[in-house]
Amino acid sequence: MKKIELKKKKPDQVVWDQEQEDYIARLLPYATQANGPVIKIPNVDAFKQKGVEKVSKQLQIELEELQNKIKNFVKSASDTQKVYTAKFKFEPLVGEVYFLYQGEKEEYLSLIPPNQWKKKFLGAFRLSSEYKWEQVEW
Repeated sequence: MKKIELKKKKPDQVVWDQEQEDYIARLLPYATQANGPVIKIPNVDAFKQKGVEKVSKQLQIELEELQNKIKNFVKSASDTQKVYTAKFKFEPLVGEVYFLYQGEKEEYLSLIPPNQWKKKFLGAFRLSSEYKWEQVEW
């Protein structure tokens, strides 16, 4: 029985898979012969480091953008609340600039610009189409 097994056995340089009944040398990740090509394992550490650096930089940029959006949102909400809580007796028009002043008891919104009036000026505001108040330079 041993003689039959020896006859069926393939030479060492032949890579035969008995289960698949196929030559599998081309599928192996290493050389199967002494004169086979040298297989080098790539250094993925440099690739990983480069990827981490790029992703970190991108995430840092996105974080700064989010922080700026939050700052702008808080400023917009604060300005809008400040003007809507002020006293005024007219209906403001979208796109027009109005002036916020400090009164004796409360803040009030006016049509009169600060260069024509000697009141404590707090800022100039424009009503947006979304009915948010935006502070503008004056």
